[in-house]
Amino acid sequence: MTRQEVIISYHKSPDSELSPLFYNVIERLTGNVNFKFEAERMITFKEYVADFDKKLIKAQNGTSQDIAVKNASKKILCDFVREVASEVNLQAKGDPIKLQSTGFTLSKERKKVGILEKPENFKVKSGANQGDFLLEVDVNKNASFYNFYSAPVPAPANIQEWRLTPSTSHKKNISGFTPGKEYEFKCAYQGSEDTLLYSDSIRAFAH
Repeated sequence: MTRQEVIISYHKSPDSELSPLFYNVIERLTGNVNFKFEAERMITFKEYVADFDKKLIKAQNGTSQDIAVKNASKKILCDFVREVASEVNLQAKGDPIKLQSTGFTLSKERKKVGILEKPENFKVKSGANQGDFLLEVDVNKNASFYNFYSAPVPAPANIQEWRLTPSTSHKKNISGFTPGKEYEFKCAYQGSEDTLLYSDSIRAFAH
């Protein structure tokens, strides 16, 4: 059996192809009933594309410094797109109609590898800034991305009510926690199967 997904990495795509593709994605994700994205997320998306557009134009007949600035802008944009596209894959659950409605490029179908194992060595530490947590778990080569879950204590019994932060990296700094408040955390590997096995929970106070 196979599972359809959208491509999440555009770092090596030609510069000229990015803006038309991403503006189309923004238009098709805005108000798309198949997906839940905050309006501010799409505004940020559009700002990153516009910034890259401006830097790209200047770099075409510019200096080596202009090219370096353009490349830095491209990396920021494509890192952001990787997170958005990963969330699209998570929310679509392999539904080709939903995936096609996003405007993202569809990847070749991936073979299923079965339910991924329960994550081990899950760690929660204070993050980079006040109100941040740094979450880390062992790498799983079969994981499309890593799902990090958080909730204030007492956490809901249904994990679907927890805050979900998907990441393409096994390590993620997450913001927005209230200093002095206790939170509970879990994580899971997301592969080709919808069934997830969750890590043991960890509790920690935000600083």
